[in-house]
Amino acid sequence: MGKALKPMAETVVIGGKGEVVLPRKVRTELGLAPGDELELRLEDDRIVLRKKAGRFASYLARLGRAPDTSGT
Repeated sequence: MGKALKPMAETVVIGGKGEVVLPRKVRTELGLAPGDELELRLEDDRIVLRKKAGRFASYLARLGRAPDTSGT
């Protein structure tokens, strides 16, 4: 199971083409890098972004098993 993340709140601005830049500390905390994919969901009046699982993790999730992230 993944590590618990500390709660944080940030204000971001929508650019002229609809782009939103994630603050560096958010990208660092989540281990996000250029090219990573995020899943966007609308929940009532909220926008929820979630790091998209890799192909292997997605496959295991469909089987009902979480990938081993312990590093051993």
